[in-house]
Amino acid sequence: MPTSVYQTAKGERLPSVTQIIGLAWAKGDGLIAWANREGLAGRSHTEARDRAAMTGTIAHELVLARMGGAEPQLEQYQADAVKSARIPEAHGVGWLRGKVLEARIVEVPLVSAKMGYGGTPDWYGLVDGVPTLLDIKTSAQVYAEHWIQLAAYRLLLQEAGHEVAQVGVLHLPRALDGKGKAIMKAADKQEHHEQAWRLCQQVYAIKQIIG
Repeated sequence: MPTSVYQTAKGERLPSVTQIIGLAWAKGDGLIAWANREGLAGRSHTEARDRAAMTGTIAHELVLARMGGAEPQLEQYQADAVKSARIPEAHGVGWLRGKVLEARIVEVPLVSAKMGYGGTPDWYGLVDGVPTLLDIKTSAQVYAEHWIQLAAYRLLLQEAGHEVAQVGVLHLPRALDGKGKAIMKAADKQEHHEQAWRLCQQVYAIKQIIG
């Protein structure tokens, strides 16, 4: 998935939501434990990470296509990677069953010169009539930084004039024994995640100064 470049109308380069969180927010212990398990099993955790990232990228494309996004260009990926992505895709299909979706924004870059950052939400639209921001995750679990990321995207959408009544992580496990589900939070209940996001921005800004 190509990385978006975010800049103001004057051409000023801005950091992305993921850049800011990646620099300012310590990853959860779950990621460390996962890397340790890979090492104990004699597997390279970097290779496993890259495979997982590729699976996640393809699954994003497959599921978003079913939610009103662009058709995936699968020919650019290896067959075994696409096969692995079919598992989280199936979980996504299960979650979508019986729901009425109206896509309004699917992977469209958003920029705020006022707030000083840019980001690309996975999906925004109506879920059964409710204005909803969704982010797709194929990680082993849902982490705090996922909710902070959603808080940052919500602010971008609201500044652009879009109502957001609820935010959700559409969690699609990469394992067959998993089950797809969207964990929803009312937008007005994201106060602490928004506070965490603003603190991340402050830490990021300070690190740019002191190196």
